[in-house]
Amino acid sequence: MSEAYRDRKMLKWLPFEALETQGDILRELYDSHEREEKPMLSEDQCAEIQYAVEEAYLHKKPLRIVYFENGRRLKHQGVVTGVDPINAFLFIDAQKFSFENILDAAL
Repeated sequence: MSEAYRDRKMLKWLPFEALETQGDILRELYDSHEREEKPMLSEDQCAEIQYAVEEAYLHKKPLRIVYFENGRRLKHQGVVTGVDPINAFLFIDAQKFSFENILDAAL
């Protein structure tokens, strides 16, 4: 065999989606494998996120954040347009993010 084996991951199970109920079950299975629990942040990590947000807001620099939503880590990049410290929300472009869900922030 000249080629190295490449696993097709979940692709090999696609023929089993022929039946509608099996397709629903397989979709739930895919989603459950990708989900994770929300990690807890230390005080230092929270301080770093706060510093990055303040710098981006004051100097109008683009900010990259990693946030947690529905069991997944997602990324977003943009310019900070507003901060709501009372309700703990961060506004990047036209989107609103809760500070509780932000896992990382970098300029």
